[in-house]
Amino acid sequence: MPPVPARPLLFLDYDGTLAPIVDDPSAAVPHPAVPDLLASLAERVPLVIVTGRDLAALGCLLGGRHRAVGLHGAEHGWSDGTVERRATEAHADALRALRAAVPDVAGVRVEDKGAAFAVHYRGAPDEGAARAALEAWAEAVPAGLVPIWGKAVVELRADGVSKGVAVAAIAAEHPGRTPVYLGDDVTDEDAFAALAALGRDAVTVKVGDGDTAAGWRLADVEAVVAYLRQFAA
Repeated sequence: MPPVPARPLLFLDYDGTLAPIVDDPSAAVPHPAVPDLLASLAERVPLVIVTGRDLAALGCLLGGRHRAVGLHGAEHGWSDGTVERRATEAHADALRALRAAVPDVAGVRVEDKGAAFAVHYRGAPDEGAARAALEAWAEAVPAGLVPIWGKAVVELRADGVSKGVAVAAIAAEHPGRTPVYLGDDVTDEDAFAALAALGRDAVTVKVGDGDTAAGWRLADVEAVVAYLRQFAA
């Protein structure tokens, strides 16, 4: 089990960390214990949800009002869907053009995220062919946008925007606390690396299998809930 620092600053991914991964992103409800657990934690320690979802979608699924970072660092606001700052407006025209040009391939599905979108190919009859079609599509991404490949999904984010940049900035607001970051996806690796570079004994936790730069690992959402309960004790 990862350590429990005395003065933590909690960063929590959503999908695969607080909610099980499901085929339909709109059905990714949190673990039953999570809403009450987050409310309890927020009374004790600073807590930030860090997700690839837009904050409006996060608000529909999670609710509550916790500080939150959405769209892999492009949105800053709250888990009730309130957006205070967004870094995608400058690329709105390019994103609309790319959205219209997503390949029409069996099993490829677009998830609209308000100011951005994700293209999923999990469940495609031929995932290799679907991935190849999307890689060709991504070659047309203009300067200023970067394709981000996750678990059978590709998204676009503004260059210089990442979970790592976001969490490093928030950690700087809390110099007396130890960052603790839990996440399961490729984009969480940016956060693991950024927090490790701070030199503050950050606790970085990979949820699930796969190579990682994190210092610790938890098996699944159930293990995440068990770990977080230690902070609420």
